Amino acid sequence: MAETTTIKLNPHPDIELNQEREEIKAFLTMPDAGINPDTGIIMVVNELGELADSDYQKNELRPYLANKLNCIAVGVNYFGVYRNSQIQIRPSFLHNINRIYNMNLTLESFTGVQSAADVYRIIAEAVVAKGITSLDLRCQPHLITGKDEYQSWGFLPAIDCLQVLGEVLQHYNLDTRKVLAFGKRYGAYIALLMGKYAPHTFSAIIDYEGYSRAELKHIVSGELMEADYLFSFNLNNDMKFYIASACNNPWTIENECSLQYFSDSHRQIRSLLCEKHRVPSETCYYSYHSEDNGVTPIYDKDRMVEILQGYNTVFYNRMAADDENVRLTDKDLFARILTDHGESLQKISADTDFSSGSNYIFDCGEKSYDFRFDNKGYIQVSLIKN
Repeated sequence: MAETTTIKLNPHPDIELNQEREEIKAFLTMPDAGINPDTGIIMVVNELGELADSDYQKNELRPYLANKLNCIAVGVNYFGVYRNSQIQIRPSFLHNINRIYNMNLTLESFTGVQSAADVYRIIAEAVVAKGITSLDLRCQPHLITGKDEYQSWGFLPAIDCLQVLGEVLQHYNLDTRKVLAFGKRYGAYIALLMGKYAPHTFSAIIDYEGYSRAELKHIVSGELMEADYLFSFNLNNDMKFYIASACNNPWTIENECSLQYFSDSHRQIRSLLCEKHRVPSETCYYSYHSEDNGVTPIYDKDRMVEILQGYNTVFYNRMAADDENVRLTDKDLFARILTDHGESLQKISADTDFSSGSNYIFDCGEKSYDFRFDNKGYIQVSLIKN
């Protein structure tokens, strides 16, 4: 079994909403042959709701990548990863579902439930009896991010991962010409933001259907009549029942005077479509995106790639529904990349933003975000009012 080391770090302050934070936990999987002068590092960014210490991440994916690439493979339980880990039945939910569908559900109706699926099944069975196959968005239970966290939507998670990267680079003598990041969907979005915030650090970023910008339904879902999360399962006669649940986040777009107002500045720092934030670098991008995956918009990715091509080397695989790459496993994807582009996973310069002490100020309109790196592996981010 692959050797895995656990590290814990004090987190970077939440400079946007000033929420208290717990320590960051990260997991380092070593190559079986040990560390040598050619060993690099790959940040393996797990998706929302999938922990970095899950069986798949710990015992399958990271050991494979560590040995295949001769890298320390690193996973991070970043801020907000415990998405939808708690479910909340609010009085407003009971009022709406009983009023709209003429039902009589009470809190006692959910006594003894063991999981979110149990809650959904009770709701589904009650309304399916009335011939209903999906619920009005006003009749949704709330899913809550665990550990008293919220959805920073990419910003704090990317800083967490960069902070862990800086720590690892300080403690291991690695080939800094080979620093990679890989993720799928939200994990890919975090990896892409890491490339934006630290443009001279990564040799390659592998993006599989990542988001390209902040999507409000995931941030202020309680204020939008749009589902943040879809849960579906088959009931009688193979009928599929859909429940869309809104996460409970502190952000608002209704009250511009609130300290929790999600402003244009918050959107820009999270956007991969903001060309003024780009600088030329050696980072090579590999993007795979299906034309209709139902989650992350293809037209956003087209625009992101168009911008990146002015500053970086980009390999873009825009996949039709019948493209064989749509069905590639993580391992198959890397085997394909190594076969086609093996040498380009390594950059010429051994410098990183940490070793160079880089400083970037991202102008986001009303506010700017100041990112500072130092050669001791630290990252410091602050807000500047313009």
